[in-house]
Amino acid sequence: MSGNPHAISHKSPYSQAFEAYLRTGRRSGLVAPTRRMERKFNPYHDPENGQFTFAPGGQRSGTARRSPREGSAPADRPAATQPRLTLANYKPNPRARIGGNQRRPSYDPMTLEQTFPGLRNAPGGAIIALADNALDITGPSRRLTTELAGAEVKSLIAQIRQVDPDFRYSSLGPATTLEGQINEIKTLRMHRAAVRYNKLGDMGPLQVEVLRQMQASTDRAYEKGVKLFGAGHLRPRLSPDEAIGNFIDRSVKAEMRMLFDRYGIQHGVGRQVRVSGREYDTSGTDRTYRIPDARVGRMAYDMTTERKLPSKPQIRGFFGADFGADSVVIVRPTQLGRGSTYVIKKPGK
Repeated sequence: MSGNPHAISHKSPYSQAFEAYLRTGRRSGLVAPTRRMERKFNPYHDPENGQFTFAPGGQRSGTARRSPREGSAPADRPAATQPRLTLANYKPNPRARIGGNQRRPSYDPMTLEQTFPGLRNAPGGAIIALADNALDITGPSRRLTTELAGAEVKSLIAQIRQVDPDFRYSSLGPATTLEGQINEIKTLRMHRAAVRYNKLGDMGPLQVEVLRQMQASTDRAYEKGVKLFGAGHLRPRLSPDEAIGNFIDRSVKAEMRMLFDRYGIQHGVGRQVRVSGREYDTSGTDRTYRIPDARVGRMAYDMTTERKLPSKPQIRGFFGADFGADSVVIVRPTQLGRGSTYVIKKPGK
């Protein structure tokens, strides 16, 4: 307080009452108003988990979108339309990268040994089943989103141009549906396989893509063949399986020839790639031959609805042919159940 009793006090009545209480111990009737509690709001939080950030980063901000969790979807997109995949059984390569620090989102085998686990170290004559969903695009713990699909497309185009700088990919724009994204990735993988085979002589990726294409074609032909047989359009000579099998054989071989032509892969007599060509065995006194449904290098492919064992004369004939088959891939419709497609390793190898 000022020494001058007539000085104008600039203190509030509540401050003066408190000072009087300190001097005299008596309380005045004034009651200080209750202050509102100050609350702070950070608009930059992720509504999925409530986690706060120090800058725009959640889905509210629109600058760094998080991929939706299972069972959730952005507000502007219904959950039913979210791109999701049933994922394949594989162990992702932790060293794989696709731009920045993102890990490769998809399962991308480059050899048949990666699609048939254990093939490399299996004993001769072993039968090894195709891993569940091994020919799908993604792995067991990841989902394919639009962002990841776009990154995979860019990565594949870059890989192709490393081998063929003149490669130009004709596209009407990024795919907007899950099916379109998957088809675009499959198309580019086939381009990569063709380029690596034509430019480098690398048969590994082509062997994988031939299996992928044959499996898809076989499944389509089987489904159609069953319907045609049920409608009376396929006449069996021995059994329904024989009639459906012959239909599959004709359909898939025609598609494989068109596939090789479309991607500029030369095939036929004297080539490493063949469709339904005679493979001779000249090791004995009698010149014999067997006819694989397809062949890429030292890998033979046989489409069938029946299970075939290494002891079958046809399979033994493939291994005895002059081209020196390492393995025979038995491609059967996936509609026949788990383990329908498998590989037989050359006995004694």
